[in-house]
Amino acid sequence: MKRYAFPLGVLASAVAACLTHAGSLGAPFFADDWLFLDQVRFRSLLHVLASPDPLGNYFRPLGRQLWFWVIARLGGESALVFHGANLACLVAAVVLLALLARRVAGPFAGVVAAAFLAVHYAADVPVLWVSGSQELLSLTLALAALTLYVNGRRAGSAVLMLLALLAKEAVVLAPLAAIALDDTPGGWRVRVRRAWPLGLSVAAWLGLAAWAMARRGAPGAGVALTPLGPFVAPLLLVRVALGLEWQTGALPLTRFTDPGWASLLAVLVAGAAVWFSALKPAARPAAKPTARSSARPARGARRTAVPTSPVPLTSSGAIAPTSERPRDPAHAVRAGLVWALAGALPVAAVAPVWSAYYFLFAVAGVGLTLGALVTKLRWRGPATAVLLVATGFASTQARGLEEFATAPASWSGQSHVNRFYLQRGMRVISRCVADLRRQLPRPAARTTFFFAGLPSFAAFQVADGPLVRGVYRDSTLRGYYLSQFTRDKMSRGPWRVFFFDQTSGRLVDRTHERGVFMSTALGQIMNGRLDIAEAALEAARENGENDLGRAYLAGLVALDLGDRERARTLFGEAHEVAGGDGVAALRRARAQLAQRDSLGALLSVQQGLREDIFDPELHALSADLMLGNVQYAVEGEVEAYAARVLAPESAVAWRRWALVLALENRQAESIAALDRYFKLAPTAASRDRDAIRLRAIEVRMLPGGDIAQRAMKKELTR
Repeated sequence: MKRYAFPLGVLASAVAACLTHAGSLGAPFFADDWLFLDQVRFRSLLHVLASPDPLGNYFRPLGRQLWFWVIARLGGESALVFHGANLACLVAAVVLLALLARRVAGPFAGVVAAAFLAVHYAADVPVLWVSGSQELLSLTLALAALTLYVNGRRAGSAVLMLLALLAKEAVVLAPLAAIALDDTPGGWRVRVRRAWPLGLSVAAWLGLAAWAMARRGAPGAGVALTPLGPFVAPLLLVRVALGLEWQTGALPLTRFTDPGWASLLAVLVAGAAVWFSALKPAARPAAKPTARSSARPARGARRTAVPTSPVPLTSSGAIAPTSERPRDPAHAVRAGLVWALAGALPVAAVAPVWSAYYFLFAVAGVGLTLGALVTKLRWRGPATAVLLVATGFASTQARGLEEFATAPASWSGQSHVNRFYLQRGMRVISRCVADLRRQLPRPAARTTFFFAGLPSFAAFQVADGPLVRGVYRDSTLRGYYLSQFTRDKMSRGPWRVFFFDQTSGRLVDRTHERGVFMSTALGQIMNGRLDIAEAALEAARENGENDLGRAYLAGLVALDLGDRERARTLFGEAHEVAGGDGVAALRRARAQLAQRDSLGALLSVQQGLREDIFDPELHALSADLMLGNVQYAVEGEVEAYAARVLAPESAVAWRRWALVLALENRQAESIAALDRYFKLAPTAASRDRDAIRLRAIEVRMLPGGDIAQRAMKKELTR
């Protein structure tokens, strides 16, 4: 039975990997996936490879263009087929790691390493996200390259290493792992010289990448190298290897999560595989001593020391083939540590936005280290199985987190992109795609989609609409955020406007609703995008939204842009008189307020505005009266904007505008308005407790704040 322990242990590890990630097979496409699909659809492979990368940030033709082109044609752009291919890559990596570890440290080490990788949470994102093919291909090809290398096939290893780098550059230091794994006699100098084919592969990749990025632009977008990065990366690897991620306000393993029965079962299967592989074979009858074996040294005779490292020589004195050399677990432990460090160091370039899956290649090195270490220490059976189950359970806890880091930080408690990050966005994607198909089964050619209110984490709308082209398989369609609205985009053909309803989490077609462009204009005013607001107001005019205060709002925008004459013309179009005196109306309104006649005061203010539209005090009082009444809330927001435009040096006007922005969930803009208020009224920074408290709360609502962290689960509970 012992002869089957290794293959059965590896098979069980592969099963554990499949159990861990079975739920990922039904996930939809997400974010970058749509860009890569859009590039390969309806195009030949040569055309795709000659085209600029859709993201343009890295040179990964194998992990991006080639992979998507092949799998899209084999599976008809099925997300299930893509996820199945990703899982197959992970299973292949598990098997290759087992073979490599067996070669350098023995069969038991191979099973332990494979089981560790199979259930580790660092593989979650690459399997769940179709674009994770880059990480998985790079890992699999690098493992294959190392396996060939330790077996003496250096030319084949160099080819595979080049392919791994063309999938993703995360394995750029893998040649260091190969040198460390090499057990050729002669020391490090000999082993470094023997690795020249791998060095040639890295040089070839560097040349290709430099040439491609020079032509296609934006190399290394997202890189955030800091002086502490090289020191942070190894420490982060230790955390990732141990599964040490935690919720905000907690410590590791102090708030247990539920990763699901499949993940827990996978850990038990992996532990059972290790336990079974450690079973001792049945005792065999002792062999009869031969003349050679019976000739033992006499008691007290001096014995020759046995070298701790193997002497790889044949009976004729030649160096033995690598497959025939004895294994040295101690050497494998050292090699695994070098491998893990070589896999972690490239993460130094992106340490402030680290994620566990960045360390996938390094985690494989940790798996080898663990397998070789327990072999060296002769930890067999229950001890190693329990150790594997413990590390696997820690991975399940990191896997079950319902938070992710929302602000750049090297020491954040969670990864910046993890399983929850993807699932949260994918739920929005699934619902919104279904809403699109239900409300617009067959859009006309050249239709332009405009979207508003979409949560940014969903990445539903990117670039010029690859998602809508993918959903409908129509290359003439375009998609944009409503904040990107221009007349040119609107005039290219039919158009549709969709709003994301925050309450229901559904996508709603508001194309034929009156006021759609007016609300868009007001939203862009709050965003500070006056150019887009002007375009939306022009679209509102063409859409017949003239009786909804369009000219009045357009006049305020013109005034904000410094065009007072145009503002005067637009106010006249809105039947607002600009030349009277509103002082009497303002005095009357305040007297009515003193008598608690708010409705009469509002009527007086409106009369005063018809007499003097440029009086900021009238607008300010109008805003205060309207914002206190839900029925007039929108009009109150407009009046608050008017008061701020007409009195840009008024501290009170900026405070009021900050409250409006806060009510509309524009935290960053509201904080900026409050800072302007504090600058205009320095004493308010220490005395206005309501404003101080509001700013503090809004900071907590920004990415990285604890309120933002706690609100993440909402999308999963709709």
